[in-house]
Amino acid sequence: MSLQTRNFWLDFKDAPVSLHERPKTINIDIANTGMCDADGNLLFSSNGFIIMNQHHEIIENGEGLNPGVMTDDWLPYGQPLDQGAIALPMPGSDSLYYLFHGRREYQEMDEYEVVSSVFPFFYSIINFSFNQLQGVVLEKNVILEENQVSLGKLTAVRHANGRDWWLIVFKYFSNTYHRFLLGPDGVTELEIENVGNASPSGVGQAVFSPDGTKYAKLNLYKAAQDQYLDIYDFDRSTGLLSNPLHLIYRDTAYHGGIAFSPNSRYLYLSSDRNLYQYDSWVQDIAASRITIDALPPPPSGTDFAMIQLAPDQKIYVSGYNLKELHVIHNPNASGLACNFEKNALSFSHNLGRSIPNHPYYGLGPWDGSPCDTLGIDHHPQATFQHAEQELEATFWDYSLFFPTQWQWDFGDGSAGSTEQNPVHEYTAPGVYEVCLTVSNENASDTYCEWVEVTVTTTGEVTPHGMAVRVYPNPAKDYVVIEPQQRLPHGAFWSLRDALGRELRCGELPEGQPQLALNLEGLPGGVYFCSIKAEGNIVWQGKVAKQ
Repeated sequence: MSLQTRNFWLDFKDAPVSLHERPKTINIDIANTGMCDADGNLLFSSNGFIIMNQHHEIIENGEGLNPGVMTDDWLPYGQPLDQGAIALPMPGSDSLYYLFHGRREYQEMDEYEVVSSVFPFFYSIINFSFNQLQGVVLEKNVILEENQVSLGKLTAVRHANGRDWWLIVFKYFSNTYHRFLLGPDGVTELEIENVGNASPSGVGQAVFSPDGTKYAKLNLYKAAQDQYLDIYDFDRSTGLLSNPLHLIYRDTAYHGGIAFSPNSRYLYLSSDRNLYQYDSWVQDIAASRITIDALPPPPSGTDFAMIQLAPDQKIYVSGYNLKELHVIHNPNASGLACNFEKNALSFSHNLGRSIPNHPYYGLGPWDGSPCDTLGIDHHPQATFQHAEQELEATFWDYSLFFPTQWQWDFGDGSAGSTEQNPVHEYTAPGVYEVCLTVSNENASDTYCEWVEVTVTTTGEVTPHGMAVRVYPNPAKDYVVIEPQQRLPHGAFWSLRDALGRELRCGELPEGQPQLALNLEGLPGGVYFCSIKAEGNIVWQGKVAKQ
């Protein structure tokens, strides 16, 4: 992802996710997409200009995407376009794949004070059949739309039949959008539609909710001026958008992105120095905004750029020219319970603000709709997350493929629960095997995990008099640091080892924040955590890692 041509990838078949790197491969600026087989093995990747196979070699006819003057200038770096490409499997085929991509090209300063825009909008077809495991591009730069379209924001969602794909592309500085449907016979364009307010075409992202009922797009037009978030209802049968919500906010943003939580309720928005959460299920979505994290002005050493919901159902956030990725560990939870961790994953070289652009694959047919005619059934897969506070444990369902019933066994001999996201009170500390069984009319599945419940301890009170709750303590994977009084703006926390070396640190939001400190990767032992505000240490205490 830099001129040093080191590429990094995450292997989600490992738990926790493992990090890998390979030198001398493909330069990626922002446009970033690819395709894996059913077993998670890489088939190909693209930076918007070239296509490389699993051996990191340019595939046959895999050069020359998006030909133009700006392409020639940026060819050594990769295409500078947010969500500038997206790869989709061709329905009904086990060897053909479509790559949708747009050309960013220079133009004279226009009425919108823009000096580059995207035109035309293309697709290319890639073949990975049995005797062509190295890959070959069969068709390249086939024009879908000649006129200007919005900058990047290529995203897709399953059709209501559970097989085909919808692709939505907005026109440049417009409320007009194109509907493309990818099916077994190729790409079809449906009638152009108009909906909602016209927004400036700036950097940002577009995304469908995992359940396919909503579409959102973020346009960051000019730094520190009005930024535009548009949210629509989406019909997977017709490809029509409706009920537009046009939100305008202003902060320091000149890059950012959006992603929905796996349960499709919470919309996360990164905006340079801020990370927000919106609740899309409430009537007043604008008023639901919560600041998950806020950074001081540069140079703070980090920022927030593009976002992607990953196969492990966590949300990953890139930064601009950082060596780290941020992670939202529990995105189905409201507010700070989402367990956001800054700089959670570290790499050896800068990543740029790029992050892979993929659709959500955990979605099948719209059950009961007129399009549900192909006999594709949802077979649920059970999984969950949890957090403990004293003897109380909160559980969040992260099961896939639309279960309709939930049965929890909390491992303590109690009656369990049939709620989707229960809260359970244990009678004594201990380690309990918690099992979740999910089912629908097609199948059922069970997932079990050991959950440790410990009593809460109160951290040491400094002469400044601040009390802080620390739980669980001892801890295994994470510990919650919860001040019992308000903190001023600019408070920071830090974690040090027994030799006084700072291991991790970060800013605490103003107020009474709840910090979920990730301890994964640290050896067992005693660590020292402190909070500093207005130049003084207002609390320090011990954290024991098991």
